[in-house]
Amino acid sequence: MTSTDPIMMFVVQTVIVLFTILLAYRDFAIRKKEQTAGMVAEVIRSDKSMGSLYTVYGAAIASCLLLIDKSTGIEGHKVALIIIDFICFTYAFFFSSWFRNAVFFTLIQRVRKD
Repeated sequence: MTSTDPIMMFVVQTVIVLFTILLAYRDFAIRKKEQTAGMVAEVIRSDKSMGSLYTVYGAAIASCLLLIDKSTGIEGHKVALIIIDFICFTYAFFFSSWFRNAVFFTLIQRVRKD
């Protein structure tokens, strides 16, 4: 048994959860500004953009599942960690407009340029 696995899993999970809390805060601030502005924009994504979103979402979930599955010393907690990751990534990719617009699609455009 590797003694660093539980420590690293704690660090990874903490980063994921804290990032999700940051996303929720940013989305809350955006919604508050939208209420005071009186105008709201609606964005409809193309199939290409949504395909990119689904692909990276699937890769992120698969990576976390593999990381959790191969880690030792966390037996008995794997299902909870998988559920936490699933909730965090689902919120980030499908419910956080700030993440999609300011982070994800900005990175995708940058990668496509290079």
